[in-house]
Amino acid sequence: MKERLLLAPVLALLLVPVLGVGAGEPDLAAHSRQFKREIVKVADGIHVAVGYGLANAILIEGKDGVVLVDTLECAEIAQAVRAEFRKRTAKPVRAIIYTHHHPDHVFGARVFAGEDKPTVYAHRLLPGEFDKSLTGARSAIATRAVRMYGLPLDERQRINLGVGPRLALDEHSTLAYLPPTKTFAARLTINIADVPLELVHAPGETEDHLFVWLPDRKVLLCGDNFYHSFPNLYTIRGTSYRKVKGWIDSLDRMRDLKPAFLVPSHGRPLAGADTIHAVLTDYRDAIQHVHDQTLRGLNRGRTPDELAESVKLPPHLARAPYLQEYYGKVSWCVRSIYNGHLGWFDGDAAELLPLPPRERAERMASLAGGEENLLRRAEEAVEKKDHQWALELAGHLLRLNPKNEKARAVRVQALTAVGEGQGNAPARNYYLTQALEMREGKPARSPVRLSRDAAHALTLGVLFESFAARLNPDASMDIVRSVSFRFPDTGEVFTVYVRRSIAEIRSRLDPGAELDVRADSKIWKEVLTGLCKLDDAFASGKVKLRGERRRLDEFMDLFRNR
Repeated sequence: MKERLLLAPVLALLLVPVLGVGAGEPDLAAHSRQFKREIVKVADGIHVAVGYGLANAILIEGKDGVVLVDTLECAEIAQAVRAEFRKRTAKPVRAIIYTHHHPDHVFGARVFAGEDKPTVYAHRLLPGEFDKSLTGARSAIATRAVRMYGLPLDERQRINLGVGPRLALDEHSTLAYLPPTKTFAARLTINIADVPLELVHAPGETEDHLFVWLPDRKVLLCGDNFYHSFPNLYTIRGTSYRKVKGWIDSLDRMRDLKPAFLVPSHGRPLAGADTIHAVLTDYRDAIQHVHDQTLRGLNRGRTPDELAESVKLPPHLARAPYLQEYYGKVSWCVRSIYNGHLGWFDGDAAELLPLPPRERAERMASLAGGEENLLRRAEEAVEKKDHQWALELAGHLLRLNPKNEKARAVRVQALTAVGEGQGNAPARNYYLTQALEMREGKPARSPVRLSRDAAHALTLGVLFESFAARLNPDASMDIVRSVSFRFPDTGEVFTVYVRRSIAEIRSRLDPGAELDVRADSKIWKEVLTGLCKLDDAFASGKVKLRGERRRLDEFMDLFRNR
């Protein structure tokens, strides 16, 4: 009976895809029904919080405690969900399980833990993936994420995010991360509060991804390897290559379990073994079709542009409501798969050494008979609603003169028109946010600042590696210098060698280094992540220096963004 009660509203959502008015685009407004804010009872003792943040949080009640699976994107949203969960049970939290490292799954953990000191479970790759997400290309990804999630947009413009109603992050958000205390490799069978659980490594959206299986209740918590949209095999905010074949294999393992209930970490749960099996089969078939047809095409000499245009889902999958392109987009995934197999070069010799963007713009203007004629063509394209062409022409004009107000106006019009015609949430939000940036004359910036909890969870090795990529090559072109760093509380040592625009990082002590820094690891993590100024670190007494402070300041200044 419980299964039928949950199944009825789910089937209503799965019956037919709802398409928007523009060129068969899916209807994002109708899709918002997936994210109605409520606590959904899946089965006895299992509840999922849907619609509070970008992701879900899942409560599993046991005999003398509870398990939380995924913890939302910040402390403030986690507090709201925790209050709702405590209306169902006040039992202590025995465990927290992260399905993967993405921010919308881990940054509410400390709130759910409270004073209970739960074991925090994750795959063994999660700490390293977490480190990489907050270092490396973090700044570029954060800027793109602001656009993709439409953070500066109002509710009318940002209908939803494809897999959730919104990303509830702003300048007031608190990141409340807890690092894992128990990790595993392939599979971990545990019993928590008299609830048998299996944690299974299931690479897909991330390499550290896992799913949670409750064998006695036939409930599968699948994380982000399934949600009510064609999957994000590539995300426009930027990511390492997502291994598509691994994602398919993970879905096959999920299907083989024949779950009676499927609880994703985005959107609403599904019930009914036959329904779930059919949905997961179509899902994995769609991914395999896009992968295999891209591979077939590239082996026949087709370019990424040609394949992005030609590879389509077969009709029976293209019609499936749970494969509409609300979040992932087939053409983007085709390009990523091509790049994953062959890299950036498309096989056309003309693309080996292409003209620089500005020179290309100059020649485009020359072909048009000058910048004024090029502008006229761009304005005509807007009038004819040929918005993509207008967008490209305005791009050339702005490379030649970023202050060309008429070109900026064309680009804003084109971005807005293309964005408003999208049924894919990331695409819509990206276009509209870039239009807003151009109107206001300032680039998007992430309002969220790294918390001390998150900074302290990072490893020093990854932070020093990321630090090297910040070296200013011009300022260091004629400099050869070295500084050793010792961290008595962790026993780690590093030496940073600056050698004529190169920063080499070695995990060793160099007695011949010009300067020797001794520091508490946490305070130095705060320095490297910008949470603590160097003067304040010295004032705390937790940093000591052998050598001239002036020389250290000069050294650190080589790594500051200019």
